[in-house]
Amino acid sequence: MKNRNAGSSLAFQLVLLALVCQEGNPGKVIHSVIGPYIAYSERFYMCEPNSSLLPWTLNLRGSHFNPYKPKKLQLLTGNVTGVNVLLDKHGWTKIILDIRSNNQWKENAFVFNFNKKGACQVCKEQGPNFYKQIFKGEDKGACIIQPGVYEANNTPVDWINPKVPLMPYGSYRFRLTFGNAENLYACWVIHAKTIPKTD
Repeated sequence: MKNRNAGSSLAFQLVLLALVCQEGNPGKVIHSVIGPYIAYSERFYMCEPNSSLLPWTLNLRGSHFNPYKPKKLQLLTGNVTGVNVLLDKHGWTKIILDIRSNNQWKENAFVFNFNKKGACQVCKEQGPNFYKQIFKGEDKGACIIQPGVYEANNTPVDWINPKVPLMPYGSYRFRLTFGNAENLYACWVIHAKTIPKTD
């Protein structure tokens, strides 16, 4: 009986020692659940209620993500089109993240309400690279996105949100709606994944 207890105690100590005394670059360690991440998109589509046509539409396709070259930015092709509605700092924006778990979507895993920030301001703050690359937005000055067609032709986009440096790793369904008062201007869905960031 003594030998069995001594053996299991030794095994426990070895596992504990291996976990505590890891050497090397901490950027090379794969984090298990949450941490710095690389995000990439897999699919884009619209989610208009009752198949109604909304003023802002999203028609994008992302390049294939290569896990062997994780630092290579994803390329987008397609367009974002706005008709008759200007986007600025006025209005509201809502972002809902559903997470994939056990072969189904767990809805409303994260919900972000920006009740006093319009779509332009939220895009500029939460997705600055998308704002610069697709909408050709500037860092300085008023945040205004005029109606029109914003084309992307193999345009590189970094999906990292500087305001959210850590995320649980996994598959997400990103639902973005924005409008002003009771008017809905857009309903977009992006399927995306987050994986551990390595240096």
